[in-house]
Amino acid sequence: MTGNEILIGRVLETFDSINIEMLFDKLKFSLKGENMLMSILNSLGGQGTAREITQYFDFTPARLSALVKTLEAKGFVEKIQNEDDRRTSTIILTSEGSMQYLRYREEAIKNALVLVEYLGEEDIHELLRIIKKISDISNNIDETTD
Repeated sequence: MTGNEILIGRVLETFDSINIEMLFDKLKFSLKGENMLMSILNSLGGQGTAREITQYFDFTPARLSALVKTLEAKGFVEKIQNEDDRRTSTIILTSEGSMQYLRYREEAIKNALVLVEYLGEEDIHELLRIIKKISDISNNIDETTD
């Protein structure tokens, strides 16, 4: 076995041994669902079309529609049909939705502080450097496999 094959084995074993989704859930860093949609709407200035939202996160049309319906029922978003083109609509974060997003973000920041305190500044910078590098690599993989 080559050195690279041994490293690949260690990477895969590490990925298999941790549950990233559970870790992020515990830290209140939601990478999907209602919080992610409200986060995207917040970053878009409080409203956006389905097309704009899916540029930030790869929601399927069915998943996005289900999330919007759930958030509408809770009073966190409103869906307004475009009068010129009935096939499109704008999803608007309500004031209650904005308050809910801020509560989620405050909790996430509080939990992130625990992570920063535990890892320390140097390790956090290293973590961010590696995440950025992985993101760049994944973008290049998408471009070469399309």
